[in-house]
Amino acid sequence: MDLAQLEDYKDIFQVIEECRVNGKFINENSSDFKIKEAYNFILQYTQDVRTYYSIIGYTLVSDKGFFFFIIEGYETIPKSYVNAYIDYIEIYRFLKLLNTNISSADGGPYSASNMESRLNEDIELKTMTDKMSFLKKRSTNREAIDSIITRLKNDGFAQSVGNRSGEFLILRSFKFIEDIIEEIEYEL
Repeated sequence: MDLAQLEDYKDIFQVIEECRVNGKFINENSSDFKIKEAYNFILQYTQDVRTYYSIIGYTLVSDKGFFFFIIEGYETIPKSYVNAYIDYIEIYRFLKLLNTNISSADGGPYSASNMESRLNEDIELKTMTDKMSFLKKRSTNREAIDSIITRLKNDGFAQSVGNRSGEFLILRSFKFIEDIIEEIEYEL
């Protein structure tokens, strides 16, 4: 791809740039057409996109089914990232206890109502949600489930299913969390 072609791909680069700036994942299995289009573009022009963004200090990272950007030369992990990792360890454990099939490979769809029903019946799940620090400001089990799903969506690990209320997909980027958990387990 040469620089003359960049104008042809302006809309795609706007999506990629928005994801880069906001720290979002570009998922193969996204239901958002623009994200899928950006994923396919990067897949086709991976080296060109890497080179383009390396000029401004970003590295394109790819994994099976998703891409994301990191800032080159980060020698320490910001505290907010560490706190997010801790939250995601708790979320991951909760989701796996809730449904062992939840993974980046089996994206769903999953239902908030089904999750709430399980939470209402399972003391161990209830205890887990009570200990999650980012869930402290909730009063019902449904609010806890909605908070977890919202967190997954906001951080690019899940996405709503069309117009269906309370249904969501786990995106390929959830593998990022699975890899962190696997690395922690390996280190222990």
